[in-house]
Amino acid sequence: MSGKYGPILEDFMDEALRIEKAGAELGLPLRIIGCLAFRLKSPDFADLHVKMGREVTDIDYMSYYKHQGKIINLFRDDLGYHWVPPSFARASTLRDLFIDKATGRKIDVFYDHLDFCHKIDFKKNNRLDVDKPTIPLAELFLEKTQIFEINAKDLKDLVITFLAHDVSEELDDTMVNGPYIAKILSDDWGFYYTVTENIKKFINFVPTLTEITQEQKDLVIARAKKIHKLIEDEPKSRSWNRRAKVGTKKRWYKIVHSMDGERGAD
Repeated sequence: MSGKYGPILEDFMDEALRIEKAGAELGLPLRIIGCLAFRLKSPDFADLHVKMGREVTDIDYMSYYKHQGKIINLFRDDLGYHWVPPSFARASTLRDLFIDKATGRKIDVFYDHLDFCHKIDFKKNNRLDVDKPTIPLAELFLEKTQIFEINAKDLKDLVITFLAHDVSEELDDTMVNGPYIAKILSDDWGFYYTVTENIKKFINFVPTLTEITQEQKDLVIARAKKIHKLIEDEPKSRSWNRRAKVGTKKRWYKIVHSMDGERGAD
């Protein structure tokens, strides 16, 4: 199906960028998240991403809820997609589902925050203004490490991220903003615990890879340890310390449910 901005493209990356560009022309931030975002931010390692068996299965975006009406109109009227009303698509009003009826391809647009096992807020500090066409590297890191049941495909996304990007003291566009991440986690013990446990899993996962050299393994592990140290060294809030005393005796993460049994933002 074709709309104002041309036909729907078969290639996931081409289509994701077509949609992002169409949104930008209307002043609508549609920042790419998930697998495609990791590949966009680490283009030199896109072939490695594929070699490791990391498949692209969908297209997901992050935007602000204040733009929801215009975004629905853009997808429905100008991009050639069918909008599935929230009552049928998702329980949350902060997430819209669009479908290409010809292929069955689904696109999710999330608003203001990602709220799966833990909440990642984009609205508070206007984080969608920091980078484009994807969300910032810090949030990409958190998008994966907030997952309680992290799996190999998530860890592979982190591998190419740490191959391509060091951990910085403040930069957002070319490096992973470690202090920003550490600050977020210093006020939420549950989020902190999930992320730090996943960093440990990542460090144990990397040596099992056969697609990268030992030098590359050492590099990504060193960068993972660097961000882990920043997180641990950040002073913690009173609420963090109160929750830390309870620890894992009480569930510290949200259980993710969806219509199809799969989490969003692949």
